[in-house]
Amino acid sequence: MGTVFVLVNCDMGFEVQTISKLKEICDEVQGTYGIFDFVCKLNYDSIEYFEKTIQKIRQIEKITHTNTIHTIPEQSN
Repeated sequence: MGTVFVLVNCDMGFEVQTISKLKEICDEVQGTYGIFDFVCKLNYDSIEYFEKTIQKIRQIEKITHTNTIHTIPEQSN
């Protein structure tokens, strides 16, 4: 299994509707202070699922930017 963290920005004023849509897709979502509006955690079993889910996130209306951080499974727990 793999884990990624997706840093997300959206248009100003649309944070509430965006976070609710992200929560439907991701395993965990938190609002943040700073450069990014949200950090999302996604666990996946296949690269196909990972790619489809990232695509779904990027297609959410009002999302302007994403940055995906992919963890190294061999260095986890």
